[in-house]
Amino acid sequence: MANYCSECGKELISPNAEICPNCGVRLKEIVINRRSPVIAAILSLFIWGLGQIYNGQFGKGIAYFVIGILCAASIMIFIGLLLAPIWWLIGIVDAYTSAKRINAGEDASKFINF
Repeated sequence: MANYCSECGKELISPNAEICPNCGVRLKEIVINRRSPVIAAILSLFIWGLGQIYNGQFGKGIAYFVIGILCAASIMIFIGLLLAPIWWLIGIVDAYTSAKRINAGEDASKFINF
């Protein structure tokens, strides 16, 4: 059974062709690794940076974790009482927003995505 390009109408060499060899149109949609924004946010709720790591942003996740630990350590000098919860919320929102951007094919490489 012959398959034909939906754009130019020429017969395809292979029924599994992803790109038409005649006109170059993409015949099959590229499947990206989709990330659940809710899961990313929930993971960041439990451990700083875990949502970013789930999103495939390993360096960013480690940075969020290290900064979170520093914020928690600063509780001893009381500034951490303000910094730690704020950093925690920033991490949750960033994990959620980054997952949505990744799924949309947008750039999510900024350190903080709002």
